[in-house]
Amino acid sequence: MRPLRYAGLISSTLALAVLAGCGGGNTDETVFTPVAGTESAYCDTFRAWQVHELDGGEGDDQPNPAALKAYWADYLEFIATMREQAPPEVSDEWLVSERAVQTVVTPVLEKYEFDVQKIGREATAAEQAFAEPTGDAKKAQDAIHAYEARVCGVDQPPAANVVFKADETSEAYCTALGAFDGELEKIVSSRFDPKVMRSVLDSESFEQALDSLDGSAPAVIAVDVEAETEWERSRWRDVIAELGYDIRRIWVDGTPEDRAVFSFRHPDIVEHAARTTAYEEQVCAEAP
Repeated sequence: MRPLRYAGLISSTLALAVLAGCGGGNTDETVFTPVAGTESAYCDTFRAWQVHELDGGEGDDQPNPAALKAYWADYLEFIATMREQAPPEVSDEWLVSERAVQTVVTPVLEKYEFDVQKIGREATAAEQAFAEPTGDAKKAQDAIHAYEARVCGVDQPPAANVVFKADETSEAYCTALGAFDGELEKIVSSRFDPKVMRSVLDSESFEQALDSLDGSAPAVIAVDVEAETEWERSRWRDVIAELGYDIRRIWVDGTPEDRAVFSFRHPDIVEHAARTTAYEEQVCAEAP
């Protein structure tokens, strides 16, 4: 896993899911061109909502029905704004998605007074499945998520379309990857506290984790791993430091290039990141 893969846990439909259960940057730098639409009002709203979620806005963290009710009011305002600001690529999809929230999800929450425990005890089976989008709603939400991932600069690039197989070097690399992920988990579990992020990234154990990735990388992705670890030691860490080790500032105050550097979507690193992601998903995720 790389840092912003964790951001997949922070999405505009998080509440629904909860209720339902380059050459590494050390050679010539590519001229950066922002993705069209990334500086739009739509993406500004989307990134601001990610910060809201990160700072404790998720429905599952609410201690009581009153708090969930307040959260849901914010969520409805958010999706209404997103629908109003939606670009043509996803405007129809937002109409479908918002209608599903308003006509399927919200009525159940209101009926049971925003009490998730009460829904679990008293709701019918159909009502308890209310947060699982189906049919047209799921298709619309998938299209919305794909647009936001590609344009708004928060998500990492998807895995490359290449097939990898495990070999005798895979176990050592996957073990090293686990140790690296353990370092990142310290940041994630702190909800990206800037002090924790700085402490982890400046630590000897983090450097050792990067060294272990380099030293154990299978031949098929060795160049990619070396590029990524160099990226993390240089441009990636530089952006984080410049913005106070605060992911919130990266998302909201950072430039499009800052976000691309942080999310591994910059043209100098994106192909390497996509290849290592493919290897890790196909090989390490399957490791016992």
